[in-house]
Amino acid sequence: MKATDEERQAVWESLLLRSTRGVLKRGDIVATAAYFYLTRFVVAHIWERSIRSMGTRVAAVVKSRKNARKKKLDRAALCSRLAEVPINDRETQRRVEAASTVNTYLIQRLIKEGFLRRTLRQTRPLLTPAHKLARLRFYMEHIQLGGNGEYFFNPMYDVVHMDGKWFYVKKIGLKVYLLTGKDGTPAEEPPVQYVHSKRYTTKVMFLCAVARPRGDWD
Repeated sequence: MKATDEERQAVWESLLLRSTRGVLKRGDIVATAAYFYLTRFVVAHIWERSIRSMGTRVAAVVKSRKNARKKKLDRAALCSRLAEVPINDRETQRRVEAASTVNTYLIQRLIKEGFLRRTLRQTRPLLTPAHKLARLRFYMEHIQLGGNGEYFFNPMYDVVHMDGKWFYVKKIGLKVYLLTGKDGTPAEEPPVQYVHSKRYTTKVMFLCAVARPRGDWD
Protein backbone atom coordinates (compact mmCIF):
# COMPACT_ATOMS: atom_id res chain seq x y z
CA MET A 1 0.00 0.00 0.00
CA LYS A 2 1.36 3.41 -0.99
CA ALA A 3 1.34 6.44 1.27
CA THR A 4 0.81 10.03 0.22
CA ASP A 5 3.34 12.73 1.07
CA GLU A 6 1.05 13.99 3.85
CA GLU A 7 0.76 10.50 5.32
CA ARG A 8 4.52 10.00 5.11
CA GLN A 9 5.08 13.27 6.98
CA ALA A 10 2.57 12.23 9.65
CA VAL A 11 4.21 8.81 10.01
CA TRP A 12 7.63 10.43 10.40
CA GLU A 13 6.42 12.84 13.09
CA SER A 14 4.64 10.04 14.94
CA LEU A 15 7.77 7.89 14.95
CA LEU A 16 9.85 10.83 16.17
CA LEU A 17 7.54 11.20 19.18
CA ARG A 18 7.94 7.50 19.97
CA SER A 19 11.71 7.46 19.51
CA THR A 20 14.42 8.14 22.05
CA ARG A 21 17.56 9.71 20.59
CA GLY A 22 16.66 8.33 17.16
CA VAL A 23 15.98 4.78 18.41
CA LEU A 24 12.53 3.18 18.35
CA LYS A 25 11.28 0.70 20.89
CA ARG A 26 10.16 -2.76 19.94
CA GLY A 27 6.65 -2.63 18.47
CA ASP A 28 6.64 1.09 17.58
CA ILE A 29 6.73 0.44 13.81
CA VAL A 30 3.93 -2.14 14.02
CA ALA A 31 1.77 0.15 16.14
CA THR A 32 2.32 3.11 13.82
CA ALA A 33 1.54 0.99 10.77
CA ALA A 34 -1.72 -0.19 12.32
CA TYR A 35 -2.69 3.39 13.20
CA PHE A 36 -2.17 4.69 9.66
CA TYR A 37 -3.44 1.50 7.96
CA LEU A 38 -0.10 0.89 6.30
CA THR A 39 2.17 -2.13 6.19
CA ARG A 40 5.11 -2.27 8.58
CA PHE A 41 7.46 -2.43 5.59
CA VAL A 42 6.25 0.96 4.34
CA VAL A 43 6.58 2.52 7.78
CA ALA A 44 10.04 1.01 8.28
CA HIS A 45 11.14 2.32 4.89
CA ILE A 46 9.92 5.84 5.73
CA TRP A 47 11.80 5.77 9.03
CA GLU A 48 15.07 4.42 7.63
CA ARG A 49 15.11 6.76 4.63
CA SER A 50 14.31 9.79 6.77
CA ILE A 51 17.08 8.95 9.25
CA ARG A 52 19.62 8.51 6.43
CA SER A 53 18.67 11.82 4.80
CA MET A 54 19.18 13.83 7.97
CA GLY A 55 22.35 15.81 8.48
CA THR A 56 23.73 18.82 10.28
CA ARG A 57 21.03 21.47 10.00
CA VAL A 58 19.38 19.41 7.25
CA ALA A 59 15.78 18.29 7.64
CA ALA A 60 14.74 14.75 6.88
CA VAL A 61 13.35 13.98 3.44
CA VAL A 62 10.09 12.07 3.68
CA LYS A 63 8.49 12.83 0.33
CA SER A 64 8.13 10.03 -2.18
CA ARG A 65 10.84 9.82 -4.84
CA LYS A 66 8.26 8.98 -7.48
CA ASN A 67 6.79 12.46 -7.25
CA ALA A 68 10.22 13.95 -7.91
CA ARG A 69 10.70 12.16 -11.20
CA LYS A 70 10.86 14.17 -14.37
CA LYS A 71 7.48 14.55 -16.00
CA LYS A 72 6.93 12.97 -19.38
CA LEU A 73 7.05 15.61 -22.07
CA ASP A 74 4.03 16.13 -24.26
CA ARG A 75 4.59 14.19 -27.47
CA ALA A 76 2.36 16.53 -29.48
CA ALA A 77 4.49 19.50 -28.45
CA LEU A 78 7.68 17.68 -29.43
CA CYS A 79 6.25 16.74 -32.82
CA SER A 80 5.19 20.35 -33.39
CA ARG A 81 8.76 21.48 -32.78
CA LEU A 82 10.08 18.86 -35.18
CA ALA A 83 7.52 19.84 -37.82
CA GLU A 84 9.05 23.33 -37.92
CA VAL A 85 12.39 21.88 -39.03
CA PRO A 86 12.70 21.52 -42.85
CA ILE A 87 12.79 17.90 -43.96
CA ASN A 88 16.12 18.44 -45.69
CA ASP A 89 17.62 19.28 -42.27
CA ARG A 90 16.55 15.96 -40.74
CA GLU A 91 19.16 13.68 -42.26
CA THR A 92 20.76 12.72 -38.93
CA GLN A 93 19.66 12.84 -35.33
CA ARG A 94 22.36 15.36 -34.52
CA ARG A 95 21.12 17.72 -37.22
CA VAL A 96 17.57 17.33 -35.94
CA GLU A 97 18.76 18.09 -32.41
CA ALA A 98 20.66 21.18 -33.54
CA ALA A 99 17.71 22.54 -35.53
CA SER A 100 14.90 21.75 -33.06
CA THR A 101 16.65 21.69 -29.63
CA VAL A 102 15.07 18.25 -29.06
CA ASN A 103 17.83 16.03 -27.69
CA THR A 104 18.75 12.72 -29.29
CA TYR A 105 17.28 10.71 -26.41
CA LEU A 106 13.82 12.16 -27.04
CA ILE A 107 14.25 11.64 -30.78
CA GLN A 108 15.01 7.97 -30.19
CA ARG A 109 11.99 7.69 -27.90
CA LEU A 110 9.76 9.25 -30.57
CA ILE A 111 11.06 6.71 -33.09
CA LYS A 112 10.48 3.81 -30.71
CA GLU A 113 6.97 5.00 -29.83
CA GLY A 114 6.03 5.43 -33.49
CA PHE A 115 5.83 9.23 -33.65
CA LEU A 116 8.86 9.47 -35.95
CA ARG A 117 10.14 7.21 -38.70
CA ARG A 118 13.28 7.02 -40.79
CA THR A 119 12.97 6.77 -44.55
CA LEU A 120 14.92 7.33 -47.74
CA ARG A 121 14.79 10.59 -49.65
CA GLN A 122 13.84 9.60 -53.17
CA THR A 123 15.36 10.78 -56.44
CA ARG A 124 13.33 10.08 -59.56
CA PRO A 125 14.09 10.71 -63.22
CA LEU A 126 12.22 13.57 -64.84
CA LEU A 127 11.03 12.02 -68.13
CA THR A 128 9.68 14.75 -70.38
CA PRO A 129 7.61 14.23 -73.57
CA ALA A 130 10.70 15.14 -75.62
CA HIS A 131 12.65 12.33 -73.93
CA LYS A 132 9.88 9.83 -74.65
CA LEU A 133 9.79 10.86 -78.31
CA ALA A 134 13.58 10.51 -78.63
CA ARG A 135 13.48 7.00 -77.16
CA LEU A 136 10.67 5.96 -79.49
CA ARG A 137 12.60 7.34 -82.47
CA PHE A 138 15.68 5.33 -81.43
CA TYR A 139 13.68 2.10 -81.30
CA MET A 140 12.08 2.73 -84.69
CA GLU A 141 15.48 3.34 -86.31
CA HIS A 142 16.63 -0.17 -85.35
CA ILE A 143 13.67 -2.01 -86.85
CA GLN A 144 14.53 -3.50 -90.26
CA LEU A 145 12.65 -5.36 -93.00
CA GLY A 146 13.90 -8.83 -93.82
CA GLY A 147 13.97 -10.60 -97.17
CA ASN A 148 10.94 -12.69 -96.24
CA GLY A 149 8.87 -9.58 -95.65
CA GLU A 150 9.05 -9.78 -91.87
CA TYR A 151 10.35 -7.07 -89.61
CA PHE A 152 13.12 -7.77 -87.13
CA PHE A 153 15.20 -5.80 -84.69
CA ASN A 154 18.74 -4.94 -85.70
CA PRO A 155 21.11 -7.53 -84.09
CA MET A 156 23.72 -4.77 -83.66
CA TYR A 157 26.77 -6.80 -84.70
CA ASP A 158 28.40 -3.58 -85.89
CA VAL A 159 27.57 -1.62 -82.74
CA VAL A 160 29.84 -1.08 -79.76
CA HIS A 161 27.93 -0.55 -76.52
CA MET A 162 29.44 1.90 -74.09
CA ASP A 163 28.70 1.39 -70.44
CA GLY A 164 30.12 2.64 -67.20
CA LYS A 165 29.91 2.38 -63.46
CA TRP A 166 28.83 5.63 -61.89
CA PHE A 167 29.97 6.90 -58.53
CA TYR A 168 27.92 9.88 -57.44
CA VAL A 169 29.67 12.78 -55.78
CA LYS A 170 26.33 14.24 -54.77
CA LYS A 171 24.60 12.15 -52.14
CA ILE A 172 21.48 10.39 -53.37
CA GLY A 173 18.95 8.49 -51.33
CA LEU A 174 19.82 10.01 -47.96
CA LYS A 175 17.70 9.03 -45.01
CA VAL A 176 15.54 11.60 -43.25
CA TYR A 177 13.26 11.54 -40.21
CA LEU A 178 9.54 12.12 -40.87
CA LEU A 179 6.54 12.54 -38.60
CA THR A 180 4.05 9.65 -38.73
CA GLY A 181 1.01 11.66 -37.62
CA LYS A 182 0.39 9.42 -34.60
CA ASP A 183 -0.30 12.36 -32.27
CA GLY A 184 -2.55 14.21 -34.72
CA THR A 185 0.25 16.10 -36.43
CA PRO A 186 -0.08 15.79 -40.24
CA ALA A 187 1.91 12.83 -41.53
CA GLU A 188 4.81 13.66 -43.82
CA GLU A 189 5.79 12.02 -47.10
CA PRO A 190 9.37 11.35 -48.19
CA PRO A 191 10.77 14.28 -50.18
CA VAL A 192 11.25 13.64 -53.89
CA GLN A 193 13.96 15.35 -55.92
CA TYR A 194 13.32 15.44 -59.68
CA VAL A 195 16.18 15.69 -62.13
CA HIS A 196 16.18 15.54 -65.92
CA SER A 197 18.47 12.53 -65.85
CA LYS A 198 21.45 11.15 -64.02
CA ARG A 199 23.62 13.32 -66.24
CA TYR A 200 22.61 16.26 -64.09
CA THR A 201 24.08 14.64 -60.97
CA THR A 202 27.74 15.29 -60.19
CA LYS A 203 29.60 11.99 -60.50
CA VAL A 204 32.69 10.14 -61.67
CA MET A 205 32.63 7.13 -63.97
CA PHE A 206 34.53 4.01 -64.93
CA LEU A 207 33.87 3.50 -68.67
CA CYS A 208 33.89 0.19 -70.56
CA ALA A 209 33.01 -0.91 -74.12
CA VAL A 210 31.10 -4.09 -75.04
CA ALA A 211 30.29 -5.58 -78.46
CA ARG A 212 28.57 -8.76 -79.56
CA PRO A 213 30.94 -11.63 -80.43
CA ARG A 214 31.50 -12.12 -84.16
CA GLY A 215 33.03 -15.07 -85.99
CA ASP A 216 32.55 -17.93 -88.41
CA TRP A 217 30.22 -20.07 -86.31
CA ASP A 218 29.85 -22.68 -89.05
